[in-house]
Amino acid sequence: MTDAEAYRAKMAARFHTFDQDGDGEVTRRDFHHMARRVAETFEVTDGSEAGLRLTAAADCYWEGMAGLADTDLDGRITRAEFVTAAQAGLHQDPGAFARIALPWHQAVLDVADPDAEQASSTASTVERVLVALGAEPHRARLISAEHRTDPTGRITHEEILREVENYYTTATPQRAFPVPA
Repeated sequence: MTDAEAYRAKMAARFHTFDQDGDGEVTRRDFHHMARRVAETFEVTDGSEAGLRLTAAADCYWEGMAGLADTDLDGRITRAEFVTAAQAGLHQDPGAFARIALPWHQAVLDVADPDAEQASSTASTVERVLVALGAEPHRARLISAEHRTDPTGRITHEEILREVENYYTTATPQRAFPVPA
């Protein structure tokens, strides 16, 4: 399998975790549902400052993804549109990750671990984030445990975001999210 084929397969599998309602399309509603799952996981209430920031970040993520992927401008992203856009916009243009996905992931970390002073999270928090975003719990546990980067067992946000960027911009096989049959 070529690098391009491996990347496309990984993104095809990832599409299903974005399609929160399972209707075969990704819409703004799916991004809001994703934000609600994160908010519920970390007990963030609707209308709170943190909740509003998370919803705003989900909207920005949707707008960026739709700008790349919604080629027919119908407000929906199909699996084919998603995979093609990821290939062109994230895999071949790593700067696109910083513009489109990074603000969302930073907002998720802010909600998951609001003590911004530390700029790090426990492996347990990272595991909960991964599960909230659709990862299988046993895989999330293994992956979060691999990335302890300081003597206290905390994972720096820099390390987490570097791994997320690597996920979206390389063909390295994914291990966290379920692969549909």
